[in-house]
Amino acid sequence: MNITDLSRLMNPRSIAVIGASNRDGSPGKIIFHGLASSLCRLYPVHPVEKEILGHPVLSSVDFLPQDIDLAVITVNAREAVKSALACASKSIPFIIIVSSGFGETGPEGKALETRLREIPKQFQTRILGPNSLGIFVPADHLDTIFVEHGDKALANGGGVAFITQSGSVGVEALGLASNTGFGMRAFVGLGNKCDLDELDFLRYFSTDPGTSCLAFYLENIEHGMVFLREAKAIAKTKPVVILKAGRTPGGIRAVTSHTGRMAGTDNILNGLFKQYGILRAMDDEELCDAAKTFSMLPLPDGNRVAVVTPAGGFGVVCVDYIESRHRGIDLTLAELHPRTVDRIRRETLPFASCNNPIDLTAGADDAMFGCALDALLEDSGVDIIICTAFFAPPAVSDRLIDKIAARVRMGRKPIIVFTQYGPFTDLYLRRMHNAGVVGFPSISRTVRAARFLVERRRSLAGSAVPADNLPISNDLESHRSNYDTH
Repeated sequence: MNITDLSRLMNPRSIAVIGASNRDGSPGKIIFHGLASSLCRLYPVHPVEKEILGHPVLSSVDFLPQDIDLAVITVNAREAVKSALACASKSIPFIIIVSSGFGETGPEGKALETRLREIPKQFQTRILGPNSLGIFVPADHLDTIFVEHGDKALANGGGVAFITQSGSVGVEALGLASNTGFGMRAFVGLGNKCDLDELDFLRYFSTDPGTSCLAFYLENIEHGMVFLREAKAIAKTKPVVILKAGRTPGGIRAVTSHTGRMAGTDNILNGLFKQYGILRAMDDEELCDAAKTFSMLPLPDGNRVAVVTPAGGFGVVCVDYIESRHRGIDLTLAELHPRTVDRIRRETLPFASCNNPIDLTAGADDAMFGCALDALLEDSGVDIIICTAFFAPPAVSDRLIDKIAARVRMGRKPIIVFTQYGPFTDLYLRRMHNAGVVGFPSISRTVRAARFLVERRRSLAGSAVPADNLPISNDLESHRSNYDTH
């Protein structure tokens, strides 16, 4: 397999859009308009159109200049194959094919996809897709996605590289995550993977200085053992989180139907993920939450959690989640040092409960939260702090966000916030995210974020799971037909 520098794909200077159009609702129009805010030179190609957004339209790929970095193909499947061949003949190094109607549709589509697979073998051209939503790099205003995907909410960028085999899973998950804040470095829609696949992007983002976490949604894994070995090396410096679909017999059949590829035996893959230091998400929400957590928070020294809340009932529920053994990663309720308890007691109300969980009561104010957080940050027996921040108490103001953010910026311990404020919950969570604070709208997701951090810490320490409970790598090799497609 060719190893290619993907910089001209992910950071192009010139882009041709094959099938660019003025027709409302067409992918060609949406994509070209989306790219108009980028700093790239744009070349629309269409046999009939004369001008799009002030750009003169070329009637054929043959008339494109020689220095095109990327071609985005939006025409139907049969024409897409012809256009891809023409682009490759022009020595365009990268092609994105957003068109569907290939291997996912039946024998005729598979035959067209087979023709696409031959192009990278004949030319120095790499193909992303077909049936791909393409790429989205918010910081560079580079966007080839033609469906709604929370682009405005994600415009500030971030550190997560999100690589997905399913376009719909990717954009819907990110759209939901963006409601409460999500820092995305780049989105890549793999589509049918006729050429470029998850291994190519694992390698690219591993050396990208703007990427702090890699998140994958995959239905099958190309070059299985190579991917796992390289992911293990990368995970030492950047977390690698994977949502692998097709865990059950029915799910495996659905993957085969969706992609035309075989999906592998789940219990073997699950063990190998642990062995190779890859963190597994079980659904799209977990994938986004884990990526958000890893990209923004430092790792804890241990698994001891302290909880500070203005609502005692939520503190009790939080403790129940902390002490649960669900998913096999144990969290422990921290035992506070007497100095910590005394310090909090001096600065809070007489009827506050100052042991863990700390209940500041509904009479709490911003200063009491700040005092409690400072005391917990200085307690060597506390590794992680969960702060349930509510804005309904009369003495709590919006300035609490700044107080929490100031403690987060110290970077000494991870602080994770749980908040609910009726219809304003998402607004407050977005404000927290913009201030650098990781927050979630439920206790379960907040505690789960703490578990992600502990799991990664243990993975880096080589103690994610006892070695004698793991299948050896040869088990994956014996199932190569399930995970590798050479």
